[in-house]
Amino acid sequence: MCKASRRQFLLGSFGAASSSRVLPGQGATDIDTLGKFELVPGRPGIVVGVPHGSADAGSSDIGRVLCERLGAGGVFVSGFWDGKTRQRINVNRPTEQLIGQDSQVLRQWSSDRAAAANARYVALVKEAAKGPLWVFYEIHSNHRVQYAGSIEVSTQGISRGEAVRFKDAFAAAIGRLRSDAPRLAVHVSPIDRVTYPNYGNATSIAKLSKKGCAIEHPAAALTNRAWRLAYAGCLVAAIESARWDT
Repeated sequence: MCKASRRQFLLGSFGAASSSRVLPGQGATDIDTLGKFELVPGRPGIVVGVPHGSADAGSSDIGRVLCERLGAGGVFVSGFWDGKTRQRINVNRPTEQLIGQDSQVLRQWSSDRAAAANARYVALVKEAAKGPLWVFYEIHSNHRVQYAGSIEVSTQGISRGEAVRFKDAFAAAIGRLRSDAPRLAVHVSPIDRVTYPNYGNATSIAKLSKKGCAIEHPAAALTNRAWRLAYAGCLVAAIESARWDT
């Protein structure tokens, strides 16, 4: 693609990427060389975010199932990640990190390019919402040993009754999965103690959404595509039963 055409393309909802590597000392402002942003249109007020599509195993597949079956808007991000150095521009907040093999944060710092990527993400979420952001679902995965058998759902603006409906519907959907699928527990705040992630601190979108959550999946359970699609279906069932958008 010629330079002029590429600039025109980037004026739309998508940011094309020529490379997804994140290198120390690279230019602070040219975020389009570091990753790709995609906006999926949907019904107003309900948005699914996938800020770490390259680093978080299976999160893009799950997010796309949610958008399709819920009719929600979506913002999908890939790149901003170097698997060799394990350095990531977080995108959903204006920081960068060095991440250990078990998803532990070894170092975190602010940068101009992280702020630029975060600003693009926030702008696209607002565009997808088409007005007030009533509910936001942000999808993640991790390699933390202590969460290998559970899905952690950190919420904001969700009542105990709404959390109970989500958890009960999710558990019922898990019971309908094939016998060879892993049986994951689900923990949902405020009825469960969810310390990781912390939705309020994990994403800049927490400041915009009336209700919202960060959903962390164990990466090991999502390596099998059939399993992650099955768990995406469980999330859809839980979201539809919880009725957080009413």
